[in-house]
Amino acid sequence: MADLTLRCKCGAFEAAFDAPPHILFNCQCHSCVSAVKGIEARPGFAGTSMKCDASEHAGTAVAVFKSNNTAVKTLDGDKIGFMKVGDEGKYARPYCTQCGTMLANVWQPNWCAMNRNALTNADGSPYVPPGPVLNVNCKFAFDPKQCPEPKHSTVTWGILFKFIGLVAGIRCDGSNAEAKALMPEDMSKVEAVPITWVDEKPYGWVISKKK
Repeated sequence: MADLTLRCKCGAFEAAFDAPPHILFNCQCHSCVSAVKGIEARPGFAGTSMKCDASEHAGTAVAVFKSNNTAVKTLDGDKIGFMKVGDEGKYARPYCTQCGTMLANVWQPNWCAMNRNALTNADGSPYVPPGPVLNVNCKFAFDPKQCPEPKHSTVTWGILFKFIGLVAGIRCDGSNAEAKALMPEDMSKVEAVPITWVDEKPYGWVISKKK
């Protein structure tokens, strides 16, 4: 059992996790990188960055959890904002409007992709992944040549199969749906980062055996 906590800098949001992350990765795709940059460029940003390193186009540090291992402890809905990528964006990234911490890359009823940098252990120390974290969707990075090792051009089959299980709700209880403040009621009203690139496929979620 793992006792992990994610808390934004100002305390408006806090969640606890009773199991290690189901999936760990750094996403280098245009969409994820642009969402993080858009949120962290807002005036007064004082939160925990979701960037996986200090480079200009750093990927997002992601830890994915199942809903049945996730418990929201504190949620001030008045301090939750959302960011999507492009006017037709399908994913709204929740962030704290007070300190600026991006809370999650995705929040769905069965699973959530959280800001790994904001995780702490039971003793309050920062969470550290047990080994090297794979950089995924490097084919869709702003500068693919700058993506660090270990890396994959898209995503591995292992990650894909885990996501299929999450989307299908296998061994997930759907309890994240209770945190309604983390899911916007009207996507048309969500702030958008403009799309300034052209991908071969949307958001980089394409499987390839080739690195």
